[in-house]
Amino acid sequence: MLLFVLVCFALRQSPAVLSNDSLEVTDDRLEVKLFAEDPEIVTPIGMAIDRDDRIFVIESHTHLPASDYDGPDSDRIKVFVDKDDDGVADQVTVFADGLSQCMNLAFAPDGGLYVVTARSVVRLDDLDRDGKAERQTVVLKLLTKERYAHNCLLSLTFDSQSNLYLGRGNTGSRYYKLQGTDGSYVEGYGDGGSVVTCNPDGTAVRE
Repeated sequence: MLLFVLVCFALRQSPAVLSNDSLEVTDDRLEVKLFAEDPEIVTPIGMAIDRDDRIFVIESHTHLPASDYDGPDSDRIKVFVDKDDDGVADQVTVFADGLSQCMNLAFAPDGGLYVVTARSVVRLDDLDRDGKAERQTVVLKLLTKERYAHNCLLSLTFDSQSNLYLGRGNTGSRYYKLQGTDGSYVEGYGDGGSVVTCNPDGTAVRE
């Protein structure tokens, strides 16, 4: 029987995530298992899996941190690898850091990893295949006076033809301009959220 594993990330302060009696798996093909926890991962907010079954996770540190927050001053993208195939991560590395207000991430059909932040979409490339991104390329920029991250850019995905689709928040009813690398853009003011698409290199931005 094919076994699907639901990967769980948890904070050490909340071990009940796997022992709570209210957690019930109703499909016998599924298994819930703790994959990684604090201190290997804190505040995970987005996940993507590559062709080699490596799990890439955003570790958020910049979303409204407390004034006395003693964690890193930028978000990280960590990579979790289950080398012995036992359903538990046994290798954890940092793929990229220096990012701010990351929201989610996705792999393009060509294998490139894209991360959406509150006001940009960035492509991350591991040029020498050492497990770390040496190049960060901004392919989309959101220009707006809105500062709250969840009112700005939110999510992204790709279709089979490599078109990038981006979820935009309502920018707090402020004016916005979402601009691509070729100067193409969409703009608006107080019009709610929308889905915007473009080529993976940030050209031909359109709604």
